[in-house]
Amino acid sequence: MNKLIVDGQRVVNDNGQQVILSGVNLVCKDKEKGYVTPCNEELFAWFKDQGFNVIRLGLIWDGVEPVPGVYDDDYLGRIKQQIRWAEQHGIYVFLDMHQDLYSSLYGDGAPAWATLPDGLPHVTGSLWSDAYLESPAVNRSLDHFWANASAADGIGLQDHYAEMWKHAAAFFADCPNIIGYDMMNEPYPGTQGQEVFGMMIAAYAQEVMGLDEADMEDLAALWFDEEKKQEVLAGMADMKTYGMLVDQAREASQRFERDVLAPFFSKTAAAIRKAAPDGFLMLETSYFANMGVESGIELAGENGAAFPGQVFAPHGYDLVVDTEHYEIYNQERVDLIFATHRKVQERLNIPVLIGEWGAFTNHPTTLGLARQLIAIFERYLWSNTYWCWCDGFRETPYSQALQRAYPQTTGGVLEGYHYDYDKDMFTMEFISSGGKTMIYHPHTARLDRENISITGADDDMIDIEPFPDSESGFVTIKVPAGDRRVSINIELPLHK
Repeated sequence: MNKLIVDGQRVVNDNGQQVILSGVNLVCKDKEKGYVTPCNEELFAWFKDQGFNVIRLGLIWDGVEPVPGVYDDDYLGRIKQQIRWAEQHGIYVFLDMHQDLYSSLYGDGAPAWATLPDGLPHVTGSLWSDAYLESPAVNRSLDHFWANASAADGIGLQDHYAEMWKHAAAFFADCPNIIGYDMMNEPYPGTQGQEVFGMMIAAYAQEVMGLDEADMEDLAALWFDEEKKQEVLAGMADMKTYGMLVDQAREASQRFERDVLAPFFSKTAAAIRKAAPDGFLMLETSYFANMGVESGIELAGENGAAFPGQVFAPHGYDLVVDTEHYEIYNQERVDLIFATHRKVQERLNIPVLIGEWGAFTNHPTTLGLARQLIAIFERYLWSNTYWCWCDGFRETPYSQALQRAYPQTTGGVLEGYHYDYDKDMFTMEFISSGGKTMIYHPHTARLDRENISITGADDDMIDIEPFPDSESGFVTIKVPAGDRRVSINIELPLHK
C-alpha cells in the first residue's frame, strides 16, 4: 500500500496524490471479549465495499500491559490479525489507545495496577461521562497519572505508558497499512476539569439564569438531573450564548493542554518514534474541546523541534450525545464545534482527521444529521472516522450516509468536492499535477461514460471499475501533468 505523508494541511501518498480518508472506529472496550471486536475477514470486505479506506482501531492499555512491564503479545496478535485483514482489502489503520473514565476499573483504559484512587469512591451518573465530573476516584486516578506518580514498581505511570506504546509500535512495525498512532483517546484533565466545567456553569448562571451569585453545587446538580439537563441544553441553543460559555472555559482548558497534555504527548511521541520512525502522530485535544472549547494543543516535539508527520485528530459531538434527545439536537452548536477545530488546524498548519463523530442511535433523524456532518468534512477537505462500528450497524439509518461518493486520491491539489445524496450527483474540482484521481462511488456498476462529464481533460481518460460482485467501485481519471484545472461531474439519473 502507498505510504502516506503530511504535506502542510494535506495528506498525500508517495505518488504525490492527495488522499481523503473516510472510515469507521473499530474499538472493543469489553474485557470479557479480550478487548478485540469479534469479527472475521468478511467485515473488512464489507468496509471496502462501503468505501471505507481507513479504520481507527482500538487498543486498551489493560490489554497491552496487564502486569507492569509485561506485555500481552497474544492480545496484540489478535489485533494484528484485524490489521492484516484490513490490508488485504486496501484499508489503512491507525491505532487508538482508548480510554473512558481512565481505568478498566471504572470504564476502560488503564489496568488496575496503574489506577491510584487513594481509596476514594467511584460515583456514576445517568450518562457514563457524568463520572468525569462526579467521581472522586476517577479524578484522583487521573491526577496521579498526569503527575507521573509511581506505580508499585517505582516507575512513573506516564513512563510505563510511553514504554507500552513503544512496544506496541514495534510489534506492528511490519504492518504496511499502519499509518498512525492516536496517543490517547479524549484526555481528561482530572480534578482540573472541575475548574473548566465550573467556568462554563458560572457563565450559564449569569447569562441565562440572571444570577450574579449562585451556589456552584446547586448549579452543577442541574446537569446531573436528566429533566433539568434538557432545560440547560435549551438555554444553550442560542449560539451567541453558547459561544460565550465555551469562551469562558477556554483559558482553563488550554492551561491543561499547554502545561500537562503537550509534554505528555511529546514524551509518548518520542517513545513511539524509537520504534516507528514513520507514521502519523495523532494529536487529540482536552475532553472539553469535543463540545467547542477552543483547543490550545501544540505540536509534539523534543529539543525545541516538532516531530514531523503530525495530524490533528479532534472529536466533535453535540451535547445530546449518548441520549435519544434528538428533538433538541442543535446543528448550529455542531457547526461551531467544527469551525473551532478548523481555527486550530490553521494555527497548527497540519491535516485534520476527525477521529470521532456521530455516536448515533437508530433514531430516524440520524440519516439527515450524518449527511450534515459529512457536508462539513467535505467543505474543510477533512478525513474522518465515524464512532463506532457496533452490532446492527449495517441496518442503521446513519450508515446509509457513510456510503458516499468521494475522491480517495486526487492527482493534484483538491480544491473542493460534494456528493448530493438526493440527486446522486458528485462534483469535484482540482488542480492537476498528473497521475490518477480515484473516486469511490457507491453505484459504479450503474454508471456509463455518458454519466460523467469532465473539463480540463479528455473523456478517454476515464475508467469505470466496479468491485467484483458489487455495485460500488472506482471511477478513475488519468490527467496529464500541467497544472490544469479539472472539474468532474458524475450524475446518475434517479430513474436508471
